[in-house]
Amino acid sequence: MYIKITIYINISILILSFCSPAKKCYSNNSWWVANVCHTPKKISNVSENFIKSAKCYKSGFELSQPIIELNTDETLMVEFDDLSESPEQYEYTIIHCDYGWQPSGIPFMEYAEGFEYTPIYDYKYSSGTLVQYRHYSITLPNNDVRLKLSGNYVLQVVKQSDRARVVLQQKFHIFEPKVKIDALVRQPVAPSLQKTHQQLELSINTAQLGQVDPTTDITVIILQNNQPYNQQIFKKPNYIEKNTLVYHTSTSPVFEGGNEFRQLNLKSFYYQTPGVQAFRKYDGTYHTLLTPDSKVKSYRYTENQDINGKFIVKCDDVTDSPTQADYTWVYFTLSTDIQFDGEIYLFGELTGWELNPSFKLNYTHQSACYETKLLLKQGFYNYKYVFVAQNQSYSDFNRIESSFFETENSYTILVYYKSQGIRYWRLVGVNVVNSRLKS
Repeated sequence: MYIKITIYINISILILSFCSPAKKCYSNNSWWVANVCHTPKKISNVSENFIKSAKCYKSGFELSQPIIELNTDETLMVEFDDLSESPEQYEYTIIHCDYGWQPSGIPFMEYAEGFEYTPIYDYKYSSGTLVQYRHYSITLPNNDVRLKLSGNYVLQVVKQSDRARVVLQQKFHIFEPKVKIDALVRQPVAPSLQKTHQQLELSINTAQLGQVDPTTDITVIILQNNQPYNQQIFKKPNYIEKNTLVYHTSTSPVFEGGNEFRQLNLKSFYYQTPGVQAFRKYDGTYHTLLTPDSKVKSYRYTENQDINGKFIVKCDDVTDSPTQADYTWVYFTLSTDIQFDGEIYLFGELTGWELNPSFKLNYTHQSACYETKLLLKQGFYNYKYVFVAQNQSYSDFNRIESSFFETENSYTILVYYKSQGIRYWRLVGVNVVNSRLKS
């Protein structure tokens, strides 16, 4: 009884400490009180909703993109945690896709050697954590599966007892270096865009491919920071110089520069980092209260080094973060002067690079804030707030975050090739350029 009373007193003190006008978002925040003080002791088993901390990257560097070269020693790593209470036996399968992530329709044995469905035996149970989980790892290619073609791929994790139930999907690329890509990022020519946008110059030499019809055989995609919502697709070059295809003019392609991602450091519960107001342990789970965020109102860029929307699983207090880092409920708040005429989402690698309903913030009239909570594994996270207008599919990534030419962004150029008589799109070139690095 004494322990319970102490816990409630500590939480009450925590809530009262946020009652100043400058922190009005938590002055009367019944949402925070209700969600902390009444969190269930056990996490219910909610199928794929309890697949957490999924990452896919080139082995050796957790922040690398999931791209490897065909027929080399390079490998991909796929990792995820299963927080469900009942152990499951999972399998994975791999699907070849076109440049638009639609299945190519070619049989598995044409693009892969091995088993179409492979059990996942590489997993470990968490150790010393309040939230229990099983950490799974998949390395590709491996002794069971080898991929024979370049292109886009989707890895699907399914339950062995029900292969129709996909609990996780991860996209990755395998390329073959058949073209030479030259690209750089510069300031736009148009005066109206010079302070807010970034422009690319792009040319591709296709001599190694031989005879190419650039109006039908080549498709080029440019991604900013690996996210799909503002990608640009080019089916035809702007002009041709012998074997070189030029995909830029004086006014295109242009991207909004955006702003640096917001940051969240959860690498330890024993010290507070910028943006974290308090850690509390309640009902067998950690809870992390963040300082309320606000809309960016400055018209001047502020230097803030980020990791371009990605996250890293890391706990400073253990030796094996994949199995010893704990989970915590993180309480996000966006303080606003008005209620937006649409919806607000959290966005980044932590959301799977998607505007997922599970990451939508709810507006609370009582505190005039948008709020949500997420169960996150200890680590370092990047995120931003995205606005989606009512009854529209258009997403505004910079209405809340603002946009600057000076923002550091990474651009990935993907070149796909499909000649006559071939049933799939090959990925024949990849190049990554940074807005800060000039050639």
